[in-house]
Amino acid sequence: MITLRGKKICMPRPCVLAVGKFECIHLGHRALIAEMVRVAEEAGLASALVMFDPHPYQVLADFGYKPLFTSREREYLAGELGAVDYLLEYPFDRDFAAISPEGFCRMLFEDLQARAVVVGAGYRFGHKRVGTVETLRQMAAAYGAEIHVVEPHGYADGGVKTSTSTVRELLHANQLAEAESLLGYPFFVMGEAVPGEGEAMPGGQVGRNAGPLALSLQPPAEKFLPADGVYATRTTIYPAGNELLSLRENRDVRCYYSVAKVSRPAGENKDAPRLVETHLLDYNGGEVYGRHVRVEFLRVGPQ
Repeated sequence: MITLRGKKICMPRPCVLAVGKFECIHLGHRALIAEMVRVAEEAGLASALVMFDPHPYQVLADFGYKPLFTSREREYLAGELGAVDYLLEYPFDRDFAAISPEGFCRMLFEDLQARAVVVGAGYRFGHKRVGTVETLRQMAAAYGAEIHVVEPHGYADGGVKTSTSTVRELLHANQLAEAESLLGYPFFVMGEAVPGEGEAMPGGQVGRNAGPLALSLQPPAEKFLPADGVYATRTTIYPAGNELLSLRENRDVRCYYSVAKVSRPAGENKDAPRLVETHLLDYNGGEVYGRHVRVEFLRVGPQ
């Protein structure tokens, strides 16, 4: 997957686009992306996923809004799908928000060479979100392009719509298994490992008889985290010297069951960034500090 970022992105070849906020790439998003890939493969075109950073809601409504995943984590999720050719990420600000629906469509069909665009049924775009799916269809027709609309995704029993807001509500309530059923994967946090409170030799080396290795992550302040407390987790450690996002084909990774604590550092005030400290229960793999790790939240532990 090739990632392109910037205010002015030009695709090198015609493509099929999937457009959305894609805050967490849940099962509904994956259905939309799967449709994009299907259309692209049938037409012999590239597939491209359009995202925005920061989250539009942060810019337009609530500066303190904390997206479920960072830009880097979403790039990881898109790369793990293994079928997306391009990730196109636009910086979202008030100038971008002021683009007219017609200007936004020109960007899709001219700059990005879209031959087809895949969106959700309630998709809105452009200044004050006045653009609708019908607007998109009308503009697409002028360029000889197609619009594909994907209906909302729900539980197998049809009871609950898969949405980012539902996932957030479940995570706020510490209903991790229910959130995972909508995401299609456990909620996680990524970052660089630094020493935590625990028994470990200098440099992050532990022996077979040493206590659990403790390491800490300090996610960006804008990253959503579960409530303070203790969680059963699974920690993935990536090889040193490798970019995390290029590891889909590199299986030289190690996973360990772990116990994590989400909290603010002792003695810090209530506005201090929270940390994720995870204790690996059976780690004997050598140095880890400074390497990229991913901590998945599996269930709530004793509080």
